[in-house]
Amino acid sequence: MSQPCEINMTGMRSADSMWSAADVWIKKPHVVNKRLCGVTETEYRDVDTAELIQVLFSLLGTNIKIADISMFLHADIVDKEHETAGRWCVGVRTIIPKVNKTVECLYKEVIIKDNVGHTVTFIPFEETGVEQVIVKSSNIYQIQLQLKPEEWMFSLHALMPEQWCSDGVAYPKLSWLCTKLLPKLSRWALESKTSEFKSTLSLIPVEKYGILYQQLKEKYKELVKVWPEVTDPEKFVFEDVAIASYLLVLWGEERAEKGTTTKQSFVDLGCGNGLLVHILNNEGHPGKGMDIRKRNIWDMYGPGTHLEETAITPSNDFLFPTTDWLIGNHSDELTPWIPVIAARYA
Repeated sequence: MSQPCEINMTGMRSADSMWSAADVWIKKPHVVNKRLCGVTETEYRDVDTAELIQVLFSLLGTNIKIADISMFLHADIVDKEHETAGRWCVGVRTIIPKVNKTVECLYKEVIIKDNVGHTVTFIPFEETGVEQVIVKSSNIYQIQLQLKPEEWMFSLHALMPEQWCSDGVAYPKLSWLCTKLLPKLSRWALESKTSEFKSTLSLIPVEKYGILYQQLKEKYKELVKVWPEVTDPEKFVFEDVAIASYLLVLWGEERAEKGTTTKQSFVDLGCGNGLLVHILNNEGHPGKGMDIRKRNIWDMYGPGTHLEETAITPSNDFLFPTTDWLIGNHSDELTPWIPVIAARYA
């Protein structure tokens, strides 16, 4: 086992803050690891130690080094007082990279929460198209909150640090976990703020978003090479690809819910370079973009992309009663007026 990375948690009020911080990393790893789209999770369930071992066997196979894992979890230490109450909480998350070079491989992790020892352990494994399970024993790690004399300490441990294998995406470097993730967890725990707002990605199936993002990124990546604007092409192209992917999945879910196949119409107010409009038009959605100034790249899109150079004022001349969606992605000072315009014919 590795020597732990540790952070002093002066000001920590209770262990509950640790669970709040850990849940951010479990449920929303993309807020730290920008190479991920997000995750999906199974239902978590409370188990005792005997049941935990059986769950691990059923998920990972009987050939896993259960003795080493049990020792790492401290599951070899029987806590009779807490066993009946369910010491462990176990579930599985599927990690969705923005770019998946091996489409037939699913990156997954068994998440084990130790409610007594204040630890969260991550056991990564891969599932291939033939339902083969490959356990990445070298990348098992654990986040722990310890109460040392008069102070809390956040620590991160790896089971086999000398064998750690990184791809920079689903498997970050161990040094990244220590120098980037652990300080983030510490800050979240000390702030201990719980948001009442849902993540926008929680509104759509994140698997569909991840797949579509990869498809559209491949489809429109050549624009980076011919970008005629002075702005950063990679930033603007892939940012609009991500926004378009989100809207297309969201609209697809909306059509399924309403039982219709008619694609939603839109108007993008303050459309800027017009790339979002170009992608949405190309993907079959009727709509247009409007901006006070034409951009050089507009001429490259062709007649299938509908863009208008015009000033926009929140007046009766700019109401869109037959349009399904108003978009204000690049609208800047126009942004606060978009819900006003929308409300006038809602």
